[in-house]
Amino acid sequence: MMRYGRLRACAALIPLALAFGPAAAQAPGDALNADEAAGAAKVCSPVAMPRWRSMTPVPKTWTFVDCMAFSGEMGATHFQLGCLFTNVTPHAQKYAWGAMVQIEKSALAKAQPPVPNCGW
Repeated sequence: MMRYGRLRACAALIPLALAFGPAAAQAPGDALNADEAAGAAKVCSPVAMPRWRSMTPVPKTWTFVDCMAFSGEMGATHFQLGCLFTNVTPHAQKYAWGAMVQIEKSALAKAQPPVPNCGW
């Protein structure tokens, strides 16, 4: 009798699992990350407000600190982490940007990856 109750409870959860699909089975942060199929490229964007902005595709091995250092060497006052996507659904946004961060020592604690994130 007790076993039947457990089976019935499990059967009641099946529609929920189907409704949420495979995304529900992922870890909570996975939905914020772009997978390899997205064809994502990491971009570092030095910014000297309000005069100029640059966008540089960077290797997958680059980190937040690499982008900040590069931006400082370019004479920028701020920088942004970005992602450019090649394989997206029709009419979907093909880029993502994190918040703009001022280049300063305290910026080391302010990593602002884009959402979805392509590996920053």
